[in-house]
Amino acid sequence: MATKTQALIFLFSLFTISCSFTKPCHADCVSKEGIAVFWGQRSESEELTLREACATGNYKIILLDYLIVYEDGSDPALNLASHCGWAEKPCTILESQIKYCQSLGIKVIISIGEDRSSPATRTRTPLRSEEDAKKLAAYLWNNYLSGQSGPLGAVALDGVNIFEVSQGKILHWDEILEAINDYSTTGRKIYLGVSPQCVDVNLGAAIRTNLVDYAFVEFYYDPGCSYDSTNKDPKNLLESWNKWISKEGLTDKQVFLGIPASKEVTGGSGFIEPEALTKDVLPVVKQASNYGGVLLFDRAADISSGYSDATKNYVPTDCTCVCDDSFPFYNQALVL
Repeated sequence: MATKTQALIFLFSLFTISCSFTKPCHADCVSKEGIAVFWGQRSESEELTLREACATGNYKIILLDYLIVYEDGSDPALNLASHCGWAEKPCTILESQIKYCQSLGIKVIISIGEDRSSPATRTRTPLRSEEDAKKLAAYLWNNYLSGQSGPLGAVALDGVNIFEVSQGKILHWDEILEAINDYSTTGRKIYLGVSPQCVDVNLGAAIRTNLVDYAFVEFYYDPGCSYDSTNKDPKNLLESWNKWISKEGLTDKQVFLGIPASKEVTGGSGFIEPEALTKDVLPVVKQASNYGGVLLFDRAADISSGYSDATKNYVPTDCTCVCDDSFPFYNQALVL
């Protein structure tokens, strides 16, 4: 006759197997980390469609690149390069593609920022007041976040990401985040992101609001905080990473390691060969409790290099399945 101990071992084995192959588990069993990617500023022949990006299964977050914002009362301008935006090809064609991505559990987030044209030719300037911030938040809600008809069709994007910021000290990016966050409810979370450069002087106030969910930090263009591609040295990168994960407002959020997906896209600055990423960099950055994953710049570069294909299995942290007391055998095992 089996003893109580043997019975307990048998039931614990069933418990473990079921925790691996069924779903009576905490969400922690599914890794929260993954790859994010910028999509939208290259031709469709280079980066393909949004649907094709999501169909790869390589990405957890797509950052639409991008929406230009202004202070003068003008409506923000959606700039998705040659993908859409003219009479014969309005951007509403992306509605079904966005919904397809979201049906796969991929978050689609709109990036907003300043006009990339030079200050000398810029005819309109970015937002500079709290009232402007509230007006922008209302525009984003009505046109991109609520599910009402807008420039991308009747879509409810998952959130907003602030990037392309050059005048952060005089702009109200913190008020913009606060105004957008006011539209979040217990039933609908609006995810908020920032894409600062690794040496950032512009988004500190926004980050300190403690409202940021994702920090997509760009560890390229500045050699003082980027991977040394010439000498294959991660020292500056890892020192900068440690500073970012310790920043006020980010310690309990998700911080992404932003890197170029090919040498060509940044002229070699900050590029890490996939093997070096998986062996020398990820084992270190993944130790942070607020590690969120890797941000790739950009989708076209990823296609040409195959970067996400080569690294996607190394980006998430190890997943431990933790089942709760709703599992049918759990309470029985405890009383044996």
